[in-house]
Amino acid sequence: MKDKWIQLALRLAEATAPTSSDRYHKVGCAVLRKEGSVCGIGFNGQPPGVDLTEDESLHRDFRRRLTTHAESNALAFCKPGDPYLLAVTLPPCDRCLVDAARYGVKIIVCHPSPEPDTHPVPYELAKRLNVEIRVIPAGIRG
Repeated sequence: MKDKWIQLALRLAEATAPTSSDRYHKVGCAVLRKEGSVCGIGFNGQPPGVDLTEDESLHRDFRRRLTTHAESNALAFCKPGDPYLLAVTLPPCDRCLVDAARYGVKIIVCHPSPEPDTHPVPYELAKRLNVEIRVIPAGIRG
């Protein structure tokens, strides 16, 4: 895949992230087909109609249980077999990586996590799923 499409996907993911209602981790995702057209975009947040109280939003474990990840929201717009590249503003969790592979994603590009212990890059799982992960520092393209 051409670097210009990787750059586009990262810019779309970055532009989508602020849409999230999560006050701690605003995550954006963009999914492209092999030729570079956009398949889907998404951000993390609660399902429609589910609003967290101030107290609930402060409890990380509770908040996470009610959060749909950006990757899942973006892949919901795609048909299996269409996605080729997934760009996300944080490394994908194991479940999102498996979902991406199930849809046919071959390459995932992401920024490194500001909390690597909380959001490690799942390289071993990606290798097992035949998905390439490229970590690209924010501000650096391609």
